[in-house]
Amino acid sequence: MIKDLCRAGIGCMTDMSGSNKKDMYKDVASSILALLLSILIVAFVGKYLWNSTVAELFTFVRPVRSVWQIIGLMIFISLLK
Repeated sequence: MIKDLCRAGIGCMTDMSGSNKKDMYKDVASSILALLLSILIVAFVGKYLWNSTVAELFTFVRPVRSVWQIIGLMIFISLLK
């Protein structure tokens, strides 16, 4: 998804003819919207799943208080890859 966003942004900036600018801007805007929407869905579903399963199964894990902690966990895990 991030590749598509970068590809649309670069294509929008490097098109010198200007013929497809409107469609390229739509691609960039829709890619950004899809990325934000997917992060929000994963954060809320992740918070629910963490609190309802992981926190109950493992005694050394505390429940999550906000979706920002889940987003931070997503960023941390992606940095470890």
